[in-house]
Amino acid sequence: MKRIRLFLLLGLVAFFTSCSETPKASAADAIYFGGDIITMEGNNPTYAEAIAVKDGKIVFVGSKNEAEKLQGDSTAMHNLEGKTLLPGFLDAHSHYINSLLVANQCKLYAPPSGPGKDVESIVAALKSFATEKKIAKGAMIMGYGYDENVMPGGKLLNRDDLDKAFPDNPVRVEHVSMHGCVLNSAAMKYYGISAATKTPPGGVIVRKPGTNEPYGLIMETAFLPIMAKSEAMTPEQEIALSKAGQLLYAETGITTAHEGATHLAPLQTMRRAAQAGAHIIDVIAFPFITDMDTILKEIPRQEWLTYNNGLKIGGVKITIDGSPQGKTAFFNTPYLTGGPAGEKNWKGELTFSQDIVNNMTKKVYDLNVPLNLHCNGDGAIDAFLTAYEFARGGDYSKPWNVTTIHTQFMRKEQMAKFVKYNVRPSFYTLHTYYFYEAHVNNRGAAQANYISPMRDAIDAGMHPTNHTDFVVAPLNQMMMLWSAVNRESRAGAKVGPDQRITPYEALQAMTINVAAQYDEADSKGSLKVGKRADLVVLSANPLKVDPSTIKDLSIAETIKDGKSVYVKK
Repeated sequence: MKRIRLFLLLGLVAFFTSCSETPKASAADAIYFGGDIITMEGNNPTYAEAIAVKDGKIVFVGSKNEAEKLQGDSTAMHNLEGKTLLPGFLDAHSHYINSLLVANQCKLYAPPSGPGKDVESIVAALKSFATEKKIAKGAMIMGYGYDENVMPGGKLLNRDDLDKAFPDNPVRVEHVSMHGCVLNSAAMKYYGISAATKTPPGGVIVRKPGTNEPYGLIMETAFLPIMAKSEAMTPEQEIALSKAGQLLYAETGITTAHEGATHLAPLQTMRRAAQAGAHIIDVIAFPFITDMDTILKEIPRQEWLTYNNGLKIGGVKITIDGSPQGKTAFFNTPYLTGGPAGEKNWKGELTFSQDIVNNMTKKVYDLNVPLNLHCNGDGAIDAFLTAYEFARGGDYSKPWNVTTIHTQFMRKEQMAKFVKYNVRPSFYTLHTYYFYEAHVNNRGAAQANYISPMRDAIDAGMHPTNHTDFVVAPLNQMMMLWSAVNRESRAGAKVGPDQRITPYEALQAMTINVAAQYDEADSKGSLKVGKRADLVVLSANPLKVDPSTIKDLSIAETIKDGKSVYVKK
């Protein structure tokens, strides 16, 4: 009998010991409370009092009292002190690889984002940059963000300006569209461009008046060989610059970045950096269609669509026209101001012929991976729809994740096919601010005011995303959010106010809708138990402030998988 009582006593001790350990085992690593917590679940704003995080995942969303039951001795209690918590922002389209480079480039955006108000200011900024960075004689000087549309008096940056200022250095100034650049003579020699260089189909090489000499500006397919010739980095540089580039994204609240047209060499750089543990956020790469076969030989299809040390190959990118501000986007009607090299009756051009676009699109469909396809002008959007229908061959039963990048000059009647085919447009509302006046000049008021028609797209049943296209526009998520809500130009014009969307809809276009774009809605884009603890803390609630002040909100903190990766100083 004593032996039985002893076993019972030992059993009770074991039971109560296990019960006392359970709260420790289930204790959260962190609990957030004390401010507005917007879950982004559903089509109307839903708030929680608190969320709890453990092992990089969200384990509770609800009341503060219930969240406190998960508090243990080691739980970090984060009082938001009136700030606002949301799921981390997801970058729907940018050019991540350029973030590794711009730290060593001169920023030349037009005011207020940079100093590039005219040619003289651009040259002065490049000189100051070269002096500050102590760039040696013979070394390349690079700048980015040049926008010829805002140059006063029609005076554009050319080879002669750069040759005069920099006789001993090659100079390459990236066009704001990221579809071209201006080179001086030394840079042209470096890239093998001369009077004998023929303009390829779908390309632009501006020639010096009265001669065949390239005058500096090189765009579209003529620019591709320049873009592909990247400088080698040491392993140490790859790691350091990857961390610095990702921090640029984290500073704007982004926890997943997008590399929007990846060639093999940059992808190799990204893979090496990821394998070296350089990632503080996730990066999704979309190999460019011309590199797809080469990349597949190195990275087989079965290794795509899953993360490896924070890097995922998410699908394939096809570009079929240029940029409207560069006057290389393809329209069904002529530009009012002619072509970039003075062409008459200029509608722009497809980057590739319709037959080639058709076959490229089908190739991606047959590979069974998501497609991101760049199309700006309404003519290019028509060409995309033709290619999409060709690829499907009349069978639309199999799901296919397709996103059109920019889709800026979509006509309203084109929306029905987007809905029918379940194609997602990713819009670019920052153009309403940065380039509206150029679009009015080039395309007329009617088209300029209907640019990025998010209101009509949402009302038609689509779930669009929104993006910065960094480095074409500055990497500023609050400015992007503001532009979708307010649609106001640099000069203060109201840009198609009937296409404004609500702040909540604008947040959807940078969170949950983007998660669907990446087939990651089960793990990102909203605050829900089981999803990754990718979070952003804002200085105030964008749903409650005056909409005109949304751009003035700041990022207080960015959290990736439960770990803080950026805190505002």
